[in-house]
Amino acid sequence: MNFASTQYLLFISAVFFLYWHLPRKDQNVFLLAASYLFYACWDRRFLGLILLVTLVDYLCGARIYRAVSPARKKQWLLLSLAVNLGILGFFKYFNFFAETLVALARAAGWPASFSTLNLLLPIGISFYLFRSMSYSLDIYRGDLRPTDSLIEYALFVSFFPHLAAGPITRAKEFLFQLEKKTPFRWEDLEAGLARFLLGFLNKVLIADTLALYIVDPVFAAPGKYTSATLWFAMVGYTLQIYADFSGYSSMAIGSARILGLRLPENFNSPYLAANISEFWRRWHMTMSRFFRDYIYISLGGNRKGRGRALLNVAVTTVASGLWHGAAMTFVLWGALHGVYIMLYQLWHGWRGRAESAFYAVVPAWLFTQAAVCLSRILFRAADLGTASLFFNGLLKSPGTERVEAPLLVWMAIFFFVVDHVAGWMAERDSGLKRRIPVPLQAIVYAATIVVLFHARIENAAPFIYFKF
Repeated sequence: MNFASTQYLLFISAVFFLYWHLPRKDQNVFLLAASYLFYACWDRRFLGLILLVTLVDYLCGARIYRAVSPARKKQWLLLSLAVNLGILGFFKYFNFFAETLVALARAAGWPASFSTLNLLLPIGISFYLFRSMSYSLDIYRGDLRPTDSLIEYALFVSFFPHLAAGPITRAKEFLFQLEKKTPFRWEDLEAGLARFLLGFLNKVLIADTLALYIVDPVFAAPGKYTSATLWFAMVGYTLQIYADFSGYSSMAIGSARILGLRLPENFNSPYLAANISEFWRRWHMTMSRFFRDYIYISLGGNRKGRGRALLNVAVTTVASGLWHGAAMTFVLWGALHGVYIMLYQLWHGWRGRAESAFYAVVPAWLFTQAAVCLSRILFRAADLGTASLFFNGLLKSPGTERVEAPLLVWMAIFFFVVDHVAGWMAERDSGLKRRIPVPLQAIVYAATIVVLFHARIENAAPFIYFKF
């Protein structure tokens, strides 16, 4: 059920009206049933996986908390991790690792073969498994007490706004909201609808427009196009993936907010970042903190010297790349960002405190965004051959074709720039929105709806992160 579809608008409207007319004791049960219905609309065959993960981690969390000895705590944690990572590994990585081993064996001169399994990747599996794993990990670390309510825990895992593609919410951010009666507030409805509208704009006007007219045609056959067109498509995809994923996150946050529930922010104008570390503090923030807290810090972080810290960065970023997809393009994308971060840390350590003057910030910003754009080729390309062809074409392409960018494409780029300028202004003045007159805000919302009605593409494409 795509957030940008009429079906979802009808679904969330029905959920909203029924939810606020139910007594408190029935609201969580209703939301849980609605969440399972939402997932069943994708593929009801995989509801059993969510139920299995929910029960395992709920029981393991309770056992970890009650265990007396550290050894017993660790045993229950390992059971939780084994089930979650085992499910993820089988559905998402079995073919990838098997094919990689076969390729290595053949390279070494050993006869080997493998028949690829026809495995479907359950929607949202990486997100709900990470969300559920964080519950056991936080209890093991002493950062969280387990809930006594299986219903509340099941709702935390499967709550429909963040089920398919995040944000990767943690139990300590969400469970306490389910324990008390949340009164209906008009400001929640207004804020939620505004966030949903912003996400809808990013998805159907910016992301889908750029994909249809620029990104998809060029990445499908990069050898046909001129170098200038390849550069345009690379930047176009950089804008598309942000608009697509931040659009989903905004719609998820807005959907939760109209129900009186808060989800964590996932993006903070990442293309304003002036260095690669800042970029990752602004991009997909809930995923970044997951890998930071549970991999980078668990490996020792920066507590064991610079050399070990750089190695930890490399392991963390490669794991992040592999999380995004079972392909060498994603592994290399993660490794490339690891190189970026390590080079920045070495440079920062040598140069000391970064300059804040305009003449220093602007080149740093340009360099950072160029590095991010180039890495997107690995992220978007279908395979390493296509990525190599694209990289070579940036310098000198044999192609002669160009893409024609209609007015709608330039409108999409304009709205993207406005979104980031608004983010830049809000960072410097947190009270800016409160000072904007309500009639002016209403005019902006109405104009946005009119633009979307006349300019949006007929059928919204699936969100990019659904395949992760």
